Amino acid sequence: MNPLIKYSLVLFLSIFSVFVTQAQYAKITYTGMKSEKKGDVEMANGSYIAAIKYYKYALEEDSTNTSAMLKLARSYRKINDNISAEPVFSQYLSHVDLNKVASAMDSSKLVISDSLKAAVLYAYIEALASNKKYDEASYWYEVYQGLDHANPEQFARLSAYADVHDFSKDQKYYQIANLTKNNNRNDFGPAYYKEGFLFISDMNEKVVIRSKTKKNRSNYFDIYFTQKRPDGGFEKAVLFSKKTSSKYHEGPVSTFENGSMIALTRNAVEKKNKAVRGKSEVESLNIYFAEIEDDKIQNIRPFPYNSPDYNSAHPAVAEDGSFMIYSSDQPDGYGHADLYITYKTANGWSEPKNMGPQINTTERDVFPSLNGNVLYFASNGRPGLGGLDIYKTILNGDTPGPIKNVGAPVNSNKDDFGMITRTGKEGYFVSNRRNELNDVIYSYEYTKKNDDKLIAYVYAVDTTQVNDSTSLADSTNYKVLSNASINVVDTRNNQYLAPIEVRNDSFVYVLDTGVEYSVLAAKQNYFTNQVTYLSGNELNGELFWPVPLDSMQVGKSMVLKDILYDFDKATLRDSSKFQLNYLIVMLQDNPTMKAELHSHTDTRGNENYNMRLSKRRAKSVVDYMVNAGIREDRLVPVGMGESEPIVDCQDDCSEDDHQLNRRTELLVTEL
Repeated sequence: MNPLIKYSLVLFLSIFSVFVTQAQYAKITYTGMKSEKKGDVEMANGSYIAAIKYYKYALEEDSTNTSAMLKLARSYRKINDNISAEPVFSQYLSHVDLNKVASAMDSSKLVISDSLKAAVLYAYIEALASNKKYDEASYWYEVYQGLDHANPEQFARLSAYADVHDFSKDQKYYQIANLTKNNNRNDFGPAYYKEGFLFISDMNEKVVIRSKTKKNRSNYFDIYFTQKRPDGGFEKAVLFSKKTSSKYHEGPVSTFENGSMIALTRNAVEKKNKAVRGKSEVESLNIYFAEIEDDKIQNIRPFPYNSPDYNSAHPAVAEDGSFMIYSSDQPDGYGHADLYITYKTANGWSEPKNMGPQINTTERDVFPSLNGNVLYFASNGRPGLGGLDIYKTILNGDTPGPIKNVGAPVNSNKDDFGMITRTGKEGYFVSNRRNELNDVIYSYEYTKKNDDKLIAYVYAVDTTQVNDSTSLADSTNYKVLSNASINVVDTRNNQYLAPIEVRNDSFVYVLDTGVEYSVLAAKQNYFTNQVTYLSGNELNGELFWPVPLDSMQVGKSMVLKDILYDFDKATLRDSSKFQLNYLIVMLQDNPTMKAELHSHTDTRGNENYNMRLSKRRAKSVVDYMVNAGIREDRLVPVGMGESEPIVDCQDDCSEDDHQLNRRTELLVTEL
């Protein structure tokens, strides 16, 4: 991908100044300036191709100029030319003292700060990986690890270059084909629309862009549409909604509500159709919403959380329009670009929430897309093959499950991103593997025919012990527990699923797609716990579902989920008995345990009455378990009334608040 012309990734590299408006820069005179200084001016302006020219001049003038050498290597990286960047980084590092404690006595070596060593080595390793030199990348990773300023959050990614074959296990089951025939243009950002797809392209020239030294004719990105012909080829792409196309960048986009709505990225524009510039004097990228009527984009309006001071882009909206995930480089993130989620409300959109470190890395996490509750996105901060790789995860609400690299040949040693699919078995993605300077849309089809099922590995984890094993997916930081009891219930009919395999550390199930499952785990000396998971919309694949368990201790309590009562009643709801049955199993597995059952009411009604009501509720729980065979002396019912509400809302409680306060807790008194 070419950052000089690919604004949608460039925004996360902070080099937007190459995308200037039609306004011209003032003429700059370089009289008397040395070549390196001229390169510095161009680099500060984001004109990296011009900067490269001057840094090369500087090295022709003095081949030992390590300052120009490093700037040249970094400029090549900025335009994603890793083939040219790699040897320059190598030349620079040959001049550097890479000992952990630099020795100023060796005058033949350049002494630089450890932080600069780490930054340069990281960039060099990434360039090597991009050029498929994985053995060399692994060697330099060992050196990188020894530096004081090495970033441990990058270790997992860099160490994976020693085992890249792990990402190619299913390669033989894929068929891919590139759809872009022209090597000199960029096509990216596919989005389903009607019987074809929209995409972003610079195939038509719109404006003149000037650097400080010369004119550069360049094409701005617009939205195009194409669809398949009966013979399997594609119709000639046409400009989509020409009348609403701005003179600046358009896309990527996301369609939703059966193609009647669209979310799109574009340059922020003022009333006079002039691009908005933020504090850094670069053009901001913002998200907009609009309707689509008769293939025309109408009624364009901004996302309320746009800002001129940072970029919001790459919208992925759920088909029903209920939520959106997008990428932003706003300052509160974990890395150079993070994924955020926002929900549709009666008044617009909720305040965006960072999706957290389970999704986001210290690098760039970009180009999300959704297939139901399956999230695809690209990242260059996770283990992969080099550059941006595509990953997938199943969302449970806004909580991601295990994150999986989709593997080769969809991913390569170059930049791979922008994947869309409706089934998980075929779709489209974007890559610059054919030419680093241009992006191409590829189609893919997963052809493995004997794997049309969804497999879930369900296991319990100890919330008090850090995981020291990678035997199951790295979806948790906690230790996997062996010999736990697992039950999975299909919530459509409250039927238990039979596992197809029982292992020492997990149970294996075949699932239906698009179903909510209730998963409950139990183990001796642990509190039972129930978690709800969604199975996703895709057949082929594996899910990893951990259930966190807390260890039992005297004086420790747990809230019994779903032990519910109707208002002003002590009678257990039928739905409560499902949870109580597992509590009975827990008591049977821990025959020496004794406990108190604390029942709480909501704040409605007289305080004395609520205390009496809570005692009756606690006793109803004890009676249920005694009738099931648990000795009565092991359980003591305790009424708490309204004295300890979870939600202290007084007289301003919603019905949900009241329901949370009407709860039962188990307090361990003896083990």
